Amino acid sequence: MTRQRKSWRRACASVLVGAAVFAQASTVWAQPPQYKSDAELMGAAIASPEGVGQVLGQLVQKCGLYGEATRAHGNAALRAWESRHREYLLEGRRVRAELQATYTDPQARQSFDELLRTQLPMLVERQFTVYSRSIDDQTTESAKADLCDNYFNAVNDRQFDLSVNDPALAAFFDKRIAARNSGTSGAAGASSTSVTGGTSTSTSTSNGQAMATGVASAASTASGPSAGDSPVSK
Repeated sequence: MTRQRKSWRRACASVLVGAAVFAQASTVWAQPPQYKSDAELMGAAIASPEGVGQVLGQLVQKCGLYGEATRAHGNAALRAWESRHREYLLEGRRVRAELQATYTDPQARQSFDELLRTQLPMLVERQFTVYSRSIDDQTTESAKADLCDNYFNAVNDRQFDLSVNDPALAAFFDKRIAARNSGTSGAAGASSTSVTGGTSTSTSTSNGQAMATGVASAASTASGPSAGDSPVSK
């Protein structure tokens, strides 16, 4: 493999590492995730909290099958969660757009687009399956509805909130939002990587740190939580 190709693979890996931590972000963490670089934070930002919201949306749809009251409970909990995360959701989309703009090499852009198109949806589905199977394991529709209500109570108790489960990423978003609102040039704490013609050039922004490379294997080894990791079991 040429040095040029290795360079953009490492740049993509930085994003993949951060995105991989989303694989458990829809549950209560035993320990909050740790990030080694802004690259990993930016990678996480393209997946969370948006992916968590997608998991919750699927959960509301499934639980809606078990009665109008359960459906209404879920919809209300999801709307409240979305309201609390409105700024973070918008900022995550800004980070995604920034990263997409950096991948000008065709192969690097293809890898990044593939991440958005297939790998992130797979992580969402993996997380939803954990909750879905726990519900399916209940023997009666009443028990299924009760478990759904417990999940929605956990949402209302903010056990699925980014500031609770991933304070480092929440702080990263807060810093960017504050910088933009104050008119600071560039989003605080963010670094950019230009991947052009097979080379990778890192430039520092407000925190003076270049985007670091991550470990590509983190994306493939991230796994969903067991049923015992669900908030209602804590």
